[in-house]
Amino acid sequence: MKKGFIFLEIIIGIFIFCILLAGIFFAVRNIMNKAKVISVKAQISQLALLLEQVKNDTGLYPAFLTDLLSNSPPKLQENGWDGPYTNQIPLDPWGNPYFYKVPPTTVFNSPKLPRSYGKPETYTANFEAIESKGKIRIVNYGITACNIYLNGEKIVDEKEFKNNPIPQIIEKEINLKQGNNILVWARSTPGDFLYVSIIVDNMPTKEYFILGSYGKDGKEGGNGYNKDIVWISNKYPNFQE
Repeated sequence: MKKGFIFLEIIIGIFIFCILLAGIFFAVRNIMNKAKVISVKAQISQLALLLEQVKNDTGLYPAFLTDLLSNSPPKLQENGWDGPYTNQIPLDPWGNPYFYKVPPTTVFNSPKLPRSYGKPETYTANFEAIESKGKIRIVNYGITACNIYLNGEKIVDEKEFKNNPIPQIIEKEINLKQGNNILVWARSTPGDFLYVSIIVDNMPTKEYFILGSYGKDGKEGGNGYNKDIVWISNKYPNFQE
């Protein structure tokens, strides 16, 4: 009977020890994650200062975070570039890369383009961009035939144009090249008109940037330590909760 009682005491003692050990483990892990959040915010703040320095020098935020490493100026930031601005872009304390986003930039906007009677006109426009993916947006007010070319490649066929509904919106993904891009379009419907815009996702911008960490799990969204830690340059406070 006494031996059984001693054995029970040992089992209870081991159980209590395991509970205490688990509590210590979770407390230590919680402290470590809190420390990582503090470290993330410090690193983001430092990178944000470097990005602001780039804008002070060139008038534009860079298109990519890794541009901070470049000795040579990225396209459209040749004037005033004083890089490299750092020799390392760190991973966050959970081992994931920081994300960096700039707003889409409209690199070309056409005026209203009416079609007069007579021989169909061909229009040519030149605009600067960096090598990247973009989007063409056409707002069509009644034109029923129009071929559009970008750098010699047909990207919109005349069969895609309709006079109903008005306005008709056509949007397509496009590939832009480094430097000068050439947009050509020809119209053949008298009396109607359209607008053409080219929008690029990754262009140097003077607007703002978004910089952050996706948290412990490295995925967008989440709660607790998986929650995104986000800095927006034109908001106050910069860190968004």
